Amino acid sequence: MSFAAPLVAHAARQPDKPALWIDGTPLPFGALLDGVRRVAAGVAVRGATARIGLLLGNGTEFLEIFLGTVLGGGVAVVLDPKWSAPQLAFVLDGMPPELLFAERPLLHGCAAGVATITLDDFAAWKAAQPADASLAPVPPDTPFLIGFTSGTTGRPKAFTRDQGSWAATLKAGWAEFGVTADDRILVPGPLVHGLGLYGAVEGLTAGATVHLLRKFDAAAAADRLLEHRLTAVVAVPTMLVALVREAAARSQRFPDVRRVVSAGAKLSPGLRDALAGVFPAADLFEYYGASELSFVSLASSREGCPPDSVGRPFRGVALSLRRDDGTPAAPGEAGLVFVRSAMLSAGYLGETDGTGFRMLDGWATVGDRGRLDERGFLHLIGREGDMLISGGLNIYPAEVEAALKAAPEIEEAHVFGRADPYWGQEVCAVLRWSSARRLCAADLRAWCRGRLDAHKCPRRFYAAAELPLTSSGKVSGATLRAWVAAGDPRVEELP
Repeated sequence: MSFAAPLVAHAARQPDKPALWIDGTPLPFGALLDGVRRVAAGVAVRGATARIGLLLGNGTEFLEIFLGTVLGGGVAVVLDPKWSAPQLAFVLDGMPPELLFAERPLLHGCAAGVATITLDDFAAWKAAQPADASLAPVPPDTPFLIGFTSGTTGRPKAFTRDQGSWAATLKAGWAEFGVTADDRILVPGPLVHGLGLYGAVEGLTAGATVHLLRKFDAAAAADRLLEHRLTAVVAVPTMLVALVREAAARSQRFPDVRRVVSAGAKLSPGLRDALAGVFPAADLFEYYGASELSFVSLASSREGCPPDSVGRPFRGVALSLRRDDGTPAAPGEAGLVFVRSAMLSAGYLGETDGTGFRMLDGWATVGDRGRLDERGFLHLIGREGDMLISGGLNIYPAEVEAALKAAPEIEEAHVFGRADPYWGQEVCAVLRWSSARRLCAADLRAWCRGRLDAHKCPRRFYAAAELPLTSSGKVSGATLRAWVAAGDPRVEELP
């Protein structure tokens, strides 16, 4: 049975209940299911595991096509509209879809020979598909998703998930977060990225109403929270920062929200405190995971998680910390984070750069390093490909960033290495302040020396009013490093 089957059951029981809201317009469950069934019929005739490309922004069409592909036994190939033409061509040449849904006709010959349906033609195509077609059962080991995660070369690496892995993920997520059909959930981020897509599907398959934005806008998100008395928010930290600022500017709070879920980066202590003020009745959840691993750990405001930890193992997840030789690390000892669960991806497709996801005796890792404390909470140190070597010593930026973000004056920190003739790599940090109070470089060095080994303390500090973001809402390290290297006025070195 497809993991989309609960949506069918909810639509049968509550066809007039709003499933999706976007642009001030609701789409009821019955209408959503009609579209999903028609897409499923159009996908099924192309054969089992047909690749269906989605090159779309946020909208009801995205979810109709995605869920229809799932229900019809196809494989959704989720493509980012913000990719450059060469990057898109690289992906489409490597795994061309049998059918591509795109917002508009593609330029530069990217989809030459691929059957393409634009949004202008989608309604007519959908109407031409049968609404009552008999669909074959979908076994749990059927692949349904090809997603992409960047490698060290910057080329997107394709990974695949099967239906059973997402069924297990949904079951674990519903239980941990307490998602119910009574929820009204704001998912303000892009559906082409994992957090947005999963958050929307998690809500819809639980029978909840999901609110989308065409493009993230803090004012629009705040309006939606208040107007519809939304009960949950699923967003990356940068979006939560913008929401907190918007609420402060309006002197507003959102008392109806019972749950805030964040992923993609660790929340700073200052942001956690601010969220508690803006969402006074909400439980705060932040989870650590990866596209290839799904959920790994969960930190909840209810459970007394150490502030620098990413939490305890997620429901259904076992963790093992391994030394480089594969033997188990002792409690408190750093090692590679290995995961065992029913939620893992099936791995990468095609050639890769040799980093990232791999298996060892039934355990999977993406190369993150961390340690488990005596209470079983996971603390991340960094990812193997991100390691710096300064003065012959290994340094993981994530560990330094966590120490910096523990300072109440710092909202965000990005740590990287610059080539240096003496040190090999000089450790640098770019900061965004959380308050009007600023620290000088000497104060920052003193703060770091109290929390880090001396060789891990940054030698240069920079500040920026805003940090550049990727399309998924994460800090763009490549852009930030280029700013520093070029002496861009958007970053200022601290005296």
